[in-house]
Amino acid sequence: MKNKKINNLLILSALLLPSIVIAKSSDSEINILSAIFMEAFISIHMSLFVLLPLSKIFFKSNSKKAFWTMFFIRIGILLLFDFFITTSIVVVDFIMVFVGAFIVIPISVKLSGNKTSTIESFVSSISISNQTSQPLTIKCKKCNLDMPVTNKFCTNCGSELKEYLTTEKILTPFSFNPIYRNDEEKLLEEFINIELQKVNFDKNTQFLPSDILRKKTIMNIILSILIFVYVSLIFFHFPILTYIIGLIIILIFSHYQNKYNYMTYLKKEIKSRPSEKISNIIMNIKETSKKDNRKITRTALIILAIFLPLLIFINPRIMYEKTNDDYAVRFYTFGLTNFKTAEIPDKYKGKPVVSLRGNTFSNMPFLKEVTLPDTIKEIRGQAFKNDINLTKVNIPTKLEYLGGGAFYNCKSITEIELPDTLTYLGGESFYNASSLKKVKLSKNISEIRGNTFEECESLESINIPDKVERIGGHAFYNNASLKKVTLTEDSRLKEIGSSAFRLCPKLSSIKIPKGTTVNERAFKESPTKIKYFGDID
Repeated sequence: MKNKKINNLLILSALLLPSIVIAKSSDSEINILSAIFMEAFISIHMSLFVLLPLSKIFFKSNSKKAFWTMFFIRIGILLLFDFFITTSIVVVDFIMVFVGAFIVIPISVKLSGNKTSTIESFVSSISISNQTSQPLTIKCKKCNLDMPVTNKFCTNCGSELKEYLTTEKILTPFSFNPIYRNDEEKLLEEFINIELQKVNFDKNTQFLPSDILRKKTIMNIILSILIFVYVSLIFFHFPILTYIIGLIIILIFSHYQNKYNYMTYLKKEIKSRPSEKISNIIMNIKETSKKDNRKITRTALIILAIFLPLLIFINPRIMYEKTNDDYAVRFYTFGLTNFKTAEIPDKYKGKPVVSLRGNTFSNMPFLKEVTLPDTIKEIRGQAFKNDINLTKVNIPTKLEYLGGGAFYNCKSITEIELPDTLTYLGGESFYNASSLKKVKLSKNISEIRGNTFEECESLESINIPDKVERIGGHAFYNNASLKKVTLTEDSRLKEIGSSAFRLCPKLSSIKIPKGTTVNERAFKESPTKIKYFGDID
């Protein structure tokens, strides 16, 4: 028996083998902390919909131990992959939750359904068997003796027995009221309903106990606060996932609020007073009930929670952050009156505005034009990320720092001119800026980092400044229109990274300094011929 359990456990663990094969063949990599966080989240669903049903199906006598064994085996395999093989296992793990659930849950339900029907049929067969095996008797009226049903006359006095035929009533589990088949909670509800009917009390009445009214009032206030915060966050243009999670939280809370009703309250009171009669408890609660006027209050609170943020953010707002003796723009909230253009002043409280913090204007799909003062020296990462309709931004003339992903997925911007004061250009700065045609780079940057101009399919030419020493991986990946990359003989270029000019079908040649290290995949799937300064054509 023990060996059989071990074999079953090994078979279940082997279910992860397809995941191992798929993960090994995957090219994508995920940050290890993100992978572990995602796996921890997926573990909840994997445990509920796959591991727990499997443990109950295959290890009925010791399902709890089997569940935890499978749980820790899975965790061990995931961590092994995360640290030593590939974090892509998290993607496969996510898929396996759905695949496993669609296979395991129906099987589990089917087996549990068969089990129930088997028990019922077994009880029924016992009842029938008892009825048929239990002999029917006939009682003689004269001598009061029980005679077998097959006798027509009493063997003691000779009297005829047919008219005195009696049968025994046999009790089975199904002879009782069906409500007793329910679990404890459901049975309690049935008893409460019976008592409510006796006192002619309607659960849906407008009269509720003061305790319920107080708690529901508190819940209404909390719900209104949640709605107020949710509507306000819309003006801060967070990623869409933030609003999905917020909406789920509001729906869950609203569901919980509606679930706390008269029945819930009665059950709680009855359980807290087990020695008292249910009828007495219900009568006391009925006598202390008050009229429920929450509907008007609730409606007013929800309307206020929705319209108050609309009034607060009717116009755009700029929120600043103190930096040394200057100020930085921390948040920019668009307004109902203006969500297509934005303008940042050059001073705040008499001090210059020198910086845009990360995500200042990100995730604003309707934003088309932004005006920045020349006092700004720093634009942090993802400042304009996902502004798909942004067409015009004046880059400050004293800009020194442009963070990673600053114009990520800005699909409508066509031209960018970076001042020579710029010394740092972050990776993915113009990732998927698919309409970008003209770029002027700063003469003082030393590196074009990875993915900087990836998926810029409209870019036709680029001049690489002399001080650039490295072009990072995927820097110009899939630039379908790129025809010309210009470097001078004074260029300090030392390295071209992996896939830097991959999938550039129109880039026929490039001339670079001698001694430049070119990764073997730098020009993969591109027809580019590499030439060196000083060589004879």
